[in-house]
Amino acid sequence: MRLRRWPKMSSAPDPRRTHSVATATQAFVSLFTGAGGLDLGLEAAGWRPLAQIECDTDAVGTLRLAAERRAAADGEAQPTLIIPKRIEEQSPRELRKQLGLKKGELPLIAGGPPCQPFTTHGLRQALTDRRAVEVWPTYLQYVDEFSPKALLIENVDGLLSAALQHRPLKLRNADAGELSFDERKGSFLHWLLNELADRGYTTTWGLAEAADYGVPQMRQRSIIIGVKGKTPCYLPAPQYGQPGLPPVKTLKEALSDIEELGPVQPLSSRKTAVYEKIPAGGNWRDLPKEMQISTMGKAYEATGGKSGWWRRLSWDSPTPTILGMPDHSSTALIHPDETRCLSVNECAAAQSFPPGTRFAGKPRSQYQQIGNAVPPLLGAALGRHISAFLVTRKDSKPSPPDWRKTSANRRIGTHGWVIPDKENGHKFTLNVKIRPDHVWFTLNNEDIDSDTLFAII
Repeated sequence: MRLRRWPKMSSAPDPRRTHSVATATQAFVSLFTGAGGLDLGLEAAGWRPLAQIECDTDAVGTLRLAAERRAAADGEAQPTLIIPKRIEEQSPRELRKQLGLKKGELPLIAGGPPCQPFTTHGLRQALTDRRAVEVWPTYLQYVDEFSPKALLIENVDGLLSAALQHRPLKLRNADAGELSFDERKGSFLHWLLNELADRGYTTTWGLAEAADYGVPQMRQRSIIIGVKGKTPCYLPAPQYGQPGLPPVKTLKEALSDIEELGPVQPLSSRKTAVYEKIPAGGNWRDLPKEMQISTMGKAYEATGGKSGWWRRLSWDSPTPTILGMPDHSSTALIHPDETRCLSVNECAAAQSFPPGTRFAGKPRSQYQQIGNAVPPLLGAALGRHISAFLVTRKDSKPSPPDWRKTSANRRIGTHGWVIPDKENGHKFTLNVKIRPDHVWFTLNNEDIDSDTLFAII
C-alpha cells in the first residue's frame, strides 16, 4: 500500500497573533477538536484551520505535536490558534474579533460535540445529560456570532434517534402514560434542525459509513451539513465498496505501512488464554460451550449484540469500530495472528491517521483519543464535498429510499433535509424508518413533505 501524501498544513499557533482571513475561501473554526482527525481530513481537502478549541489536556498536547510537525515543514506563515478550553469558556465574540472576521465571513464551523449523551452504549440522556445541556446552546451561540456559510457536525449514529428528555425504561409502562413529544426518539434532532433552520440554514442529515470513503474500518456515524440558503448540500456519495467502485480497504492494507507499533495495551493472562483459542476472524462461537458460558456471564443469554465478544480481527476485512478500550472482552481489537491488542499506531492506521502521527499522554489516553476521533479520510471526503458545493451551489439528487447497505448489512440510507421557511414553516423531507415512539410519527403531514416521505413502518 502506498503512503498517503497529505498537503502542507498551517504551522504552530501563537495566541498573541491576530488572524485575518478576509481573502480565505476555505478557512474554518474547529470546535471539540479532540485529536484533530476531522481537521486533518479537512486540511487534506484544502481547508485551513484558523482556531481549534479543545479542553482535554492530552488531546491539546496532540494538537500541539501536530502544530510542531507543520511548523518544521512549513514555517509560521499562518499559525493555527489552539485554545485549551471548553467552548463555553471561550467567548465567541472575542474569538471572532481575534481572528479578524466579520459576521458571515467565515466559510465553515466544524466539529463533533461530545457523543456520550447519545451513544447507544451509554444512558442516552441527551439534553438531560449535563455535557449536552452546556454544549449545544453554546454551539448555537458560535453559529449566531460567526454566521458561517456552512456547518459540519459529526456524532455517533444515536444522535439521530436521541430524545430531548430521557425517560428510563423502568418508568415506561401503562401507568406512566404515553411518551411526551420531548421524550420520543428523534426529538433532539428535530429541535436542532429547527434551531438551525431558524438561523437560515438548510440542513441535510444522515448516516455515513466510514469504509465507504476509504477508511479501513466499519464506523457508522451521523453527519449534519448545514448551508446558508435554500439549496441542500446532500451527503457525499460512497467512493468504495459499492457496485462499480473499488473494494473497501482492509486491515491488511491499513497495517502494511506500520514501521513502529508504539504502545500496546496488555492483556490479562485470563483473556490471553481465551484468545489463544480464537482463529483470525472468529469470536466467542469458536470457544467450547462451557467456556462460552463461563467467560461471558449474563451476556451469553442475550439474544443479540454478542458478535464482538472474544473477537479476533480478520486481515481481509475492515476493522470493526475503533473504540477507546482495545482490551474489553465485548469490543476488543485483537490482532489476527498475534494474541495481543492492536497497538496505538495500528489503531491510528485503522482510523486513517497519516503515518507518523504522534499522540500525547499515556497509552490509555492515546487509545481514547484515537477511538474518539473522526477518521481523517471521512473528513477529507466531507471537506471536498462541502467545498465543491460552496463554489457551485449545485449538488446531486438525494439518494432513493433504500439506496444501499454496507458490507455489514446495516441499512444506512436513512437521511433527510430541512429547508428553512419562517413564514410558512420549515419544510422537512425524510427518508427514515418511523416507529410509533419516534417524534416524526407524531408530526402532522403539513410538517413533512408527504410526497417524498418513505419507509414508514
